[in-house]
Amino acid sequence: MNRRLSALVLVLFAILAGCAPKTAPTPQPTAVRGQGEVEDLRVIPQKTMWFAEKNSPDKPLLSKEQAAMRLDEFTASQFKPWTQEKPGYSLKSVLEPFAQYKKSPGFDEKNRPRDPAWAANMEREADLRGFPRLARQAVAVHNTSIRAMPTAGARFNDPSQPGEGYPFDYLQHSAVHLGTPLYVFHATRDGSWLLVETPYTFGWIPAPDAAYVDEAFMREFMAAPLAAVIRDNVPLPGGQAADIGCVLPLAGKSGQGVSVLVPAPGPGGLAVLRQTTLTAQDAAPMPLAATPRQIAQVADRMMGQTYGWGGIDDKRDCSSMVRDLFAPFGIYLPRNSSAQAKAGPTMSLEELTPAQKEDAIRSRAVPFATLVWMRGHIMLYVGEFQGKPAVYHNIWGLRTLMADGREGRLVLGRAVITTLRAGEEVPEVKPERLLINRVLALTFLARPGY
Repeated sequence: MNRRLSALVLVLFAILAGCAPKTAPTPQPTAVRGQGEVEDLRVIPQKTMWFAEKNSPDKPLLSKEQAAMRLDEFTASQFKPWTQEKPGYSLKSVLEPFAQYKKSPGFDEKNRPRDPAWAANMEREADLRGFPRLARQAVAVHNTSIRAMPTAGARFNDPSQPGEGYPFDYLQHSAVHLGTPLYVFHATRDGSWLLVETPYTFGWIPAPDAAYVDEAFMREFMAAPLAAVIRDNVPLPGGQAADIGCVLPLAGKSGQGVSVLVPAPGPGGLAVLRQTTLTAQDAAPMPLAATPRQIAQVADRMMGQTYGWGGIDDKRDCSSMVRDLFAPFGIYLPRNSSAQAKAGPTMSLEELTPAQKEDAIRSRAVPFATLVWMRGHIMLYVGEFQGKPAVYHNIWGLRTLMADGREGRLVLGRAVITTLRAGEEVPEVKPERLLINRVLALTFLARPGY
């Protein structure tokens, strides 16, 4: 497998040589205008399919060989927690948030200052003296969240400041889909929280959201082909629901849809697999053909969804949306934007002027297969609108500067299509604060025709 993945990287480089509310947020006193009031959102079609149909909609972006290599990479990454024998993260990494928040406890979910002893009490409950106490494979039997400390309570910075408060809970690492393989390497003193690794991050989850797996379970799960959920809120047995990005073993397929195996809690704390049938509109065998049309079909099902830092409250931020979007196509992406920006060959735009950046994007980026990156944010290039590069992204807001010098945010707060000059007509969005000024690189996930 390593030789095949190395071959894929060499092929891609050769080609390019020729790239997270359940509770209401605190109002921002420095916000300007209303949510979404920028010209781009009034004039640009908020459908990625509109762009796909203008860009060879059915032309594969990956050759059959490249698609197979990508799926191998996806599978190896997805099942990594079941093949490791020791933690991939150190005690120092686990202790870091406790140390940080003992010094700076911040604010709770009701925007009240936290007790200075809060993080120290949490650290005692984590009982890390015997770290790592466990070494067991498990699986997520519910949709859940990875937390920096073993608590569902929030830790916000000062909510009166722009870009702080809900949804920016700094204990929220990531949402975790039902069926995600896990490696459990510690537990709290009372066993109510487990410290786990997922394929893409680590942290604490509530113990009832995971079930341990044995060798027979892992063999059955890993031996099957994979199926991907391609619509949000797909009902599953037991009152569960699956979202785009959820990957499950494929048990069979027919003209009506696919049968998948869904992990559930079983006797003795071990997981069991239960078979259920999903319609062709809800799930599909992996990998889906990576064409602009098919990517757009999945992307449009997330269009307009509310922004959620780190997957908070079952919502998505910029990187979780991009990661979930490409999962059905067998393209593995890391969890955060900076890591995603390194997920393929890259082209730096750092030394270019805004106009030069736009020229480079138009001439080099491949619609639906190129990520546009700036620090803290990732976007998918979908093509041109009136001669300007257009991107699909889940964005919180645009940085503003008020007349009296106060910082602010023009909140968009959802998945949208914009140019990289979104908000240019708003006086408070100064030229240096436009997205195009902050864009640093392109990342190429695929190129068509190879």
